[in-house]
Amino acid sequence: MPGSIRRIPAGLVSTVVALLVWQLVGSVGPLAGDSFATASEAIVALVGLFADPDFWLAVLETLEMAIIGFALSMVIAVPLGLLIGLSRFSYRSTKFTFDFFKVIPPIVLIPIAILVIGPSITMGVALIVFANVFAVAIQTAYGVRDADPVLLETMRCYRMNVFQQIRYARLPSAAVQLAIAARIAAAASLIVAVVAGLVGGAPGLGSLLSRYQTAGTADRTYAVVLVLGILGILTSRLIVRLQRRVIFWSGR
Repeated sequence: MPGSIRRIPAGLVSTVVALLVWQLVGSVGPLAGDSFATASEAIVALVGLFADPDFWLAVLETLEMAIIGFALSMVIAVPLGLLIGLSRFSYRSTKFTFDFFKVIPPIVLIPIAILVIGPSITMGVALIVFANVFAVAIQTAYGVRDADPVLLETMRCYRMNVFQQIRYARLPSAAVQLAIAARIAAAASLIVAVVAGLVGGAPGLGSLLSRYQTAGTADRTYAVVLVLGILGILTSRLIVRLQRRVIFWSGR
């Protein structure tokens, strides 16, 4: 018996407990009512959404925003962070500015983005790039600066040029920090893509969530929230798997 219990995934146990608590709170708790859907109602509504073409279109639009925004963020931020990290002066002079911009919530830029770009996928992509590029760049620069100084001095003694130092010392050093930044940026990309639709009117699950909320369909509203949680978990697991394959020496 103890052996069979140990074979049960821990995540499954916590998920079942959370769903039971949700069901009890929605059924007999203080939140019971038409505005609060129970776990069973949300799951039934989620199954019904699978037959709705608008739901799948919203999922694709959200993923499109998140993936394009994430990819553009990495393409811009990684080379920028590498260049900043190679120079002590550049690193010290830009760190404050990058730290300042990376803490500005993208949601405060939505009114400006609506005026300049309009409520579209392009607006969501722009907000995602803004949310990620400063944090990823400064994290990459930190990893580049954190390269083993003894290894760098040894490479200089062997007259290895700057590009060889970058390839064999600085990039492997920055890879672990970059993987952490990529994991955070992937989650942030999904969040900003949803917020762009929820607040800014961009297409996707955020817009669908706002529409269900306005219509008063609590079960479908909570069903979309469940979908967002599932997408977040899948994104995180995918990034972790890629990290373990690509940066196998990190041990994480």
